Amino acid sequence: MKYQFILGLLLSSVLLMTAGAAQAQLPQDVNEVGLPDTSIEESLTKILNIGLGFVATIAVLALIYGGIKYITSLGDEKAAEEAKRVILYAIIGLIVIALAAVIVNLVLGALGVGGAGGGGNKAPDIRAPINQ
Repeated sequence: MKYQFILGLLLSSVLLMTAGAAQAQLPQDVNEVGLPDTSIEESLTKILNIGLGFVATIAVLALIYGGIKYITSLGDEKAAEEAKRVILYAIIGLIVIALAAVIVNLVLGALGVGGAGGGGNKAPDIRAPINQ
């Protein structure tokens, strides 16, 4: 119960911090109507990347929490094992988040939306035309 309370407290504090950071990243260039001058695809890419960054922040905080808990276990085997489990799960979470970021950016790039998979920039066709 205590662990869930601390995790909830960490999540809510991170949520409040990232909300301010997300508002600070809003584009300043707006058209006459007052809407951002970006496409839906670009907005979707930004939302997904912000979401992945948010989840990665939570995983790093869990890793820090596990490290602090391990340091303060003071030889208590049960507390040390629980801290090791938190650290292990946080590391696994970071690996999954990194893979998810790669997959999302590759899929969005392949769809021509943006990301690392091409970003809509097609490679030129280097095959020579066949003259008949």
